[in-house]
Amino acid sequence: MMGIADASLWLALAATALAFGIGAGRWPERSSPSRLADVLLLVAAGATIVSWSATAGTLLGNGQPPALLAASVPIRVGPVYRLATLWSTLPGAALTAATLLLAAVALRLPNGAGPATVPAMGSDPIARARHSTILAAVAAVCIATAAWFAPDATPPARIIPAFVQGPAAAAAPLLALIAITGTVLVISWSVARPVGAPIPRQALAVSWIAATGAVAAEQVARAGLGIGPSDPVVLGTASSGLLLWLAISALLHGRVQRLVFRHERPRVRRPLVTRAAHAGAALLGISFGMHILAARSTVRLPAGVPVEVRDSFRRTWTLVNQGVSRYDAEGVEVTAAALEAVGPKGGKHLLAPEIREYHGWDGEHLESTVGIRRSTVGLVMEARVLLTESDSSDSAGVRVTFLPLPVLWPAGIVLLALSFVAMVSAAGSNREDGVATP
Repeated sequence: MMGIADASLWLALAATALAFGIGAGRWPERSSPSRLADVLLLVAAGATIVSWSATAGTLLGNGQPPALLAASVPIRVGPVYRLATLWSTLPGAALTAATLLLAAVALRLPNGAGPATVPAMGSDPIARARHSTILAAVAAVCIATAAWFAPDATPPARIIPAFVQGPAAAAAPLLALIAITGTVLVISWSVARPVGAPIPRQALAVSWIAATGAVAAEQVARAGLGIGPSDPVVLGTASSGLLLWLAISALLHGRVQRLVFRHERPRVRRPLVTRAAHAGAALLGISFGMHILAARSTVRLPAGVPVEVRDSFRRTWTLVNQGVSRYDAEGVEVTAAALEAVGPKGGKHLLAPEIREYHGWDGEHLESTVGIRRSTVGLVMEARVLLTESDSSDSAGVRVTFLPLPVLWPAGIVLLALSFVAMVSAAGSNREDGVATP
C-alpha cells in the first residue's frame, strides 16, 4: 500500500507544479482561468487524498510498522496514536496540509462544488484562479517536504515522542495544523482578491478556535505528562503553540487587518464582547507569564519521612512517601509512588505519580521512559508532582512544581469562548435583520 501512497504523492507533486506554472504565467495578464490548470488541480487533489488514505491505512494495519511510524514511535501504540504521525511529524504534517489545501481548491473549481461552497471567498474568476495558483505553490512545497523528509531505512526511533504519551498531546498538533491551514487560506485569498472584496472572516475565526484549542491541549498535556518546560509539543518547539495563537489572534484585530489584508472593516461597536475577548487574551497571557514565577524543587522522599518544600508564595507544603509499588500492566512496567501532600492550610491530598517503562517493537527494553504527573489544584496554587526515580528501599525522588494562580488560563479560555459565541450570535441576528456584518 505504501507503493500506492508514494506513486500518488509524486503524481500530486507533478500536477501541482504544472498547475502553478500555468497560473503564474497567466497572472500578469489577468486572463480567464485555465481549464488545464483546473484539471491538474483536480488530479493533484485526488492524488493527495489517495496518498493520505493509503498512508493512513498502512499506519492502522496490524503488520510490521511502516517507516513513518517506526522512525518516530519506538513502542506499540493504539490506532489513534498511530494515525497521529500524520499530523505530529514533519513529513506526515506536510502531507496532511497539502491534502487539506488541495481539497479546498477542488471544492472551489467551477465543475466541483462551486464558489457557493465558500461564499466569503468570492466568485470572481480571476481572483479564484490567482487564489488557486497561490495554494498550488504552497501545496507543492508541502508535498516536496513530505517526499524529501519521508523516512526510508532509517534507524528506528529510541525516544518516545510526546504525541503518543496522552490524548491531549496528540490533539494539540492536529489543532495547530488546522489553524495554520486555515490561516494560509485566508492570507492567500487576501493576496488574490479583487480590490474591496471582503476577507473570509469565518475561516479566520475557525483558525483562531483551532489555535486556542491547540494551546489549551498543550497546557493539559504539560500538566499531566512528564515532559519538561522546554520539550516540544506543537510544531517542534516549546513556544510554537503560543506564538501561533498570538499571531492568529492579532489577525482578528481590525487595525492588523487594515495593515496585513488591506481591508477596511466597518466599525461595529460591541464593547462588552470586545472587552471580554481582550480580558480573556490578557488572562491567557498572564497565565503563561506565571510560569516564570513557578517554584521547582527536586527532593528525595524516604519512606514515611515528612519532607517540607515551599511554593511560589514561600508557603510550606509537606510531602510524605507512603510507599512505592511496581507492577506490570499490559506489557508496561509501572513504578508508582503513593505520596501524601499536605497544603499550607492543612488540606491533605493523595498523589500517585508514575514512571512507565515500555518495550520496543521487537520486545527490547527502551531507556526512554514516560512520566505521569499528578496534581492538586486550588484557586491560588497548583502543585504538580513528577516521580523521577526510586530505589530498592522505596525511597522516591520527585520533582515538585508549584504554579501560581492556575485558574487564569481556564478563565481566559472561557472568556474567549463566550466572546466568540456572542459575536457569532450578533452576526446571525444582523443577517436575519438584513444588516451587513463585517
